[in-house]
Amino acid sequence: MDLQTTHYFVARGEAYRDEISLPVTFTGSYASWAPAPVQCTVFPDMEESPTGFDDLFDDLGTLQLAGRTEHGKDVWIPRFLVSSTTHAGGQVSWKGTAELFVEGDLEEFDASGGTIICSAFIPPTPLALPRGGYTPSYDGTVAYEGEERKGIRWNTALGEAELIDGYDYSYEKAGLDEALIRVRRCQVVVKIESSVTVSLKSVSSDLENALDEPLWLLSLLSRKRMAWYEAQIIFLPPEDSPDKSLHQTTVRRKQWLGYESERQKDISWTDLLAERKALVDGLFQQICTNYTTSPFKEVIRRSIPYILAAHEIGYIETRLGILYSALEGLVNGLDRGYILDRSPFDRLAKKLRSVIREEIEEKDVAQAIIKKVPELKRRSYADRLLMLFDEYALDLTKLWPPGADIPSEIQALIKRRDVYIHHGKIDDYGPYIFDLHRIQNLAELWILKLLGYPDTAINYLAVNRHVLLNRP
Repeated sequence: MDLQTTHYFVARGEAYRDEISLPVTFTGSYASWAPAPVQCTVFPDMEESPTGFDDLFDDLGTLQLAGRTEHGKDVWIPRFLVSSTTHAGGQVSWKGTAELFVEGDLEEFDASGGTIICSAFIPPTPLALPRGGYTPSYDGTVAYEGEERKGIRWNTALGEAELIDGYDYSYEKAGLDEALIRVRRCQVVVKIESSVTVSLKSVSSDLENALDEPLWLLSLLSRKRMAWYEAQIIFLPPEDSPDKSLHQTTVRRKQWLGYESERQKDISWTDLLAERKALVDGLFQQICTNYTTSPFKEVIRRSIPYILAAHEIGYIETRLGILYSALEGLVNGLDRGYILDRSPFDRLAKKLRSVIREEIEEKDVAQAIIKKVPELKRRSYADRLLMLFDEYALDLTKLWPPGADIPSEIQALIKRRDVYIHHGKIDDYGPYIFDLHRIQNLAELWILKLLGYPDTAINYLAVNRHVLLNRP
């Protein structure tokens, strides 16, 4: 059963672009439990339209919307992307997508002594699931049995975050009877201890910056993209507070997670790059710290999306091309050395240019060859790769069968890569399939080295599985 309910709202408020605003009514909806973004239709008050309305608001683009629903909830959409404009009977309407949608209690309030709990929901990952199980009893209760129910924790600018499973409930009908459906969701929970006046509107904005980079690291370790698409934010007043009212807000983000529906199988703990227990015991906090302070932070951040995309379903040619880009990005980002320093090379280049002009009569041909001279400053791609593997002490023995001549295997891998990149052909798919898995593993192990991740906490069953089971 695919459980889905649709949440609808109607709000009255303002639309903003640049310094101009106008009164609007806007409606929207989104599917609960699903990661789809909020779709909205905006109806401006035609009679109260300001000067410049036709020029400024009739174009497709981005608006900001703010208003209040008929149930008294505030709605804030700082990024509403207009996809179409309709003119009917003198009324203009805009349809589009809310890139960020916030609904709830958005006014400032005194949060002194209380706790703000943010639960950001992400796609399923075994990294969020304690190794245990939930057993229903005859009386309807559910008992947990297994290891300590503890998640992966790290510090953020907002407070401590924890990746763990959580539960929502939906009241339904089963025949004639009432039913309570329990939904298990993977989430990042951030607890904010407050001593000031705050607004949940500002918290929802801060949540993006606080979680996005750690989720890229968790994506690498999960081997699938982890992006939060919805968050529930609630303020719990202190126990001794006379005011027991709760402040709640729902946040939805536009995130493309379509790859989830195309995945051939669910990821299990055997597919993870990391050992969950080590991350729970504090390793992930150290990885976050190393990433933040790493001189190669940008190289790591740019490489991760390529590696993740290559794990998703697609043509082998596409996945190979993505991985070749990931590997080249790592090589170019980490290799700063040249065969010769600048002064000796400049002297050599000057002599080479002179010889080329003397030996080649056709000026155009000579000039074309001269343009290639700067490339002599660098070593070959394969040599650079092997030197970097030595420099970072990457253990490549697990990626090839025992006794393999790894430098020769790397040279052959790069030769096949050159044939594909420069000629766009694959003569024999067999070696390229193994190249696909090995380059994935190479890039993953390399980034883990850059992050100071210990070899003892790597799940080598996931790394070298294709070597062990499918030797060419």
